[in-house]
Parts: sequence; structure tokens; C-alpha cells
Amino acid sequence: MNQIETTLSIFGGRCVCQRCTAKSKRTGRQCGAVAMRGKTKCAQHGGKSTGPKTAEGKTRAATAPLKHGMTTAAAKVHRRDILKDLQEMEDLAREAGVIVGPRSPGRRMG
Repeated sequence: MNQIETTLSIFGGRCVCQRCTAKSKRTGRQCGAVAMRGKTKCAQHGGKSTGPKTAEGKTRAATAPLKHGMTTAAAKVHRRDILKDLQEMEDLAREAGVIVGPRSPGRRMG
């Protein structure tokens, strides 16, 4: 397994710096940049971020559920409803003899 390197030697070994600990999703390799002073990430991977400063911003960050809307509660309910409708249509088509063969893969919503 790839081990995270925490230091990086620059200027021909004359300066040892903190190395960015970000890893690529695609290659799995660690970023080769120097981390910002006092941080574990370089500027491109969030080292400039200072986080929320106001009380309102801190509460929004604490209650924010996700990075994207794919798995919000509303999205899950929406997908569940669509899947249930599709399964009901498949059941009706099977009863009418329009569809034969194995059932569609997926979770059955009784």
C-alpha cells in the first residue's frame, strides 16, 4: 500500500518542508507539492482555506450533510419512488404477458 510521505526535501536537500498529503483518485499517488506553512495541504488542495469564521457559517458547515446532492434524504426518496413505479410497471407488464424472462435486477420494494 502507498505510504504517505510527510516531508519533502527541496533546494538540493538544503530545505526540508512539509509535503501535501492529498492523493489522486485516479492514480492513487500523493501530491508532489509543498504544503503551506502550518497546513497539511498545498494551495491547490485546500491549504488556503481558513474555514468558516462567523457563527452562522460554522453552524451551516456543521449541519451540511454532503459534498453533492446525490445522497440527500430528498434524493433518496425521489429515487425510491421512481424505482417503485418502475417495478409496478414491470409487474403489470408481466401479468399482461408483455415481458417474459428474468426480473430486472434491483431491490424489490414490496
